[in-house]
Amino acid sequence: MQMQAKYVALALLRSQPRSGYEIKKEFEGNIAYFFEGSYGSVYPALAKLEKEGLIAKRTIVQEDRPNKHEFAITEAGTAALEEYLKSPLLPDSIRSDLCMRLYFAGETEAEDMAGWLANGAEDHRASLAALRSIREEHDAKLPLSMKLSLLIGIRYHESHLNAIEEGLRLLDQTLKGEASPKEE
Repeated sequence: MQMQAKYVALALLRSQPRSGYEIKKEFEGNIAYFFEGSYGSVYPALAKLEKEGLIAKRTIVQEDRPNKHEFAITEAGTAALEEYLKSPLLPDSIRSDLCMRLYFAGETEAEDMAGWLANGAEDHRASLAALRSIREEHDAKLPLSMKLSLLIGIRYHESHLNAIEEGLRLLDQTLKGEASPKEE
């Protein structure tokens, strides 16, 4: 069973009813470190979930602005989420613009590759700082499952940062004509 926006939405709705806007904001928040969901995936997922009877929509009439649609998980939605959570774990997929650029760099200047590596390192440092901040700010009240997720996310970015820094050292040594270090 593939991880899809619909399962993320169901998981969010399991804790409390939410509007589509609130779900979209969650997709852009902490969840974005672990799941690549876009604005364009939230509303179609909600429409499909409603059609399948996995969520129910309630319209809240508002005076000075458009009506608000609030979604709640149904019993069938809870069962579908539980089935997903019990399904076999899928291997993580890796989509790395940095790795693809390096793989096909061929005739690319070393300075360009160094720039890509430096940008990649900066991205991972920023993600690390954000995840560590979340852990420090919320650690005492996070359930074990979220603590484990944060731990894996932090280690993921640490390992990528270490590999990128090793790549920068290898690139620097190669440019200086030094012997290439052995890969670990």
